[in-house]
Amino acid sequence: MYDLKKLRPIRMDDLIRIGRNADGGYILSRRQIAQTEVLLSFGINEDWSFEKAFLAKKKVACFAFDYSVSAEIFATRSAEHLLLMLFYLLKCNIPKARFHGGRWRNLRRKSKDFKRFFHAGNGSRFVRKFLGEEDSDRFIRFDTIFNAGESDAGNGSVFIKMDIENWEYRTLPQLLPFFDKINGMVIEFHLLDIAEKKFEEIINLLSPRFFIAHVHANNAGGYIHRSNLPVLLEITFINKALVACPEPSILHYPVEGLDFPNIAAKEDIPLEFD
Repeated sequence: MYDLKKLRPIRMDDLIRIGRNADGGYILSRRQIAQTEVLLSFGINEDWSFEKAFLAKKKVACFAFDYSVSAEIFATRSAEHLLLMLFYLLKCNIPKARFHGGRWRNLRRKSKDFKRFFHAGNGSRFVRKFLGEEDSDRFIRFDTIFNAGESDAGNGSVFIKMDIENWEYRTLPQLLPFFDKINGMVIEFHLLDIAEKKFEEIINLLSPRFFIAHVHANNAGGYIHRSNLPVLLEITFINKALVACPEPSILHYPVEGLDFPNIAAKEDIPLEFD
């Protein structure tokens, strides 16, 4: 199993939550926001509250990558739920009709908000591709993003948000040549019960250039069997150039006022680094 002691954050006095108080919100440093000129976001699914909140703090170039969604996909899903709502109304199944009616209204809102946020000339752009190991119709590599004009990442200080369902282990090594351009990252690491070796390799790759600024356990994954270690971890990294005198954090995690459970109905997962 991975060693949680190695993930103790450093002491930070300027942490802030960006995004909603649930799954999709993350913790980072105010100095990272001040430094950032380009926000790269990988994996948005149905939630871009982090990206919206970041741009509300500072207007930067924002590029979001995700092949699984689009305004058209949201509209299609919305129509499907509308039909299901009508079907269950005809069947007099009110609970299911209400459920699909809620999803219909929610997805309609998301489709409209997606178009406004990513196509309103406010500096944000959506790229319908997954981050991957090759360039194709569905995938794009980090070196293409940084060097081939798919973003402004080569022209300014970059902050990265990543929640890409296990692909972090396959794609993060590509970042090594670009560490100087990155002021920080917030990454959700998945399947730590079976990917512990890959996880430790990534931590070892990042640790020469980045400190850990914050750690939060995503309670959706629960614990690794017969341990007190979470299956899912959200980790914020900060470039060492932005930290003058690093000291170990003495905070208790989750941090009150900053951290919130990803699933509100479940208890958050405490982290012990001693």
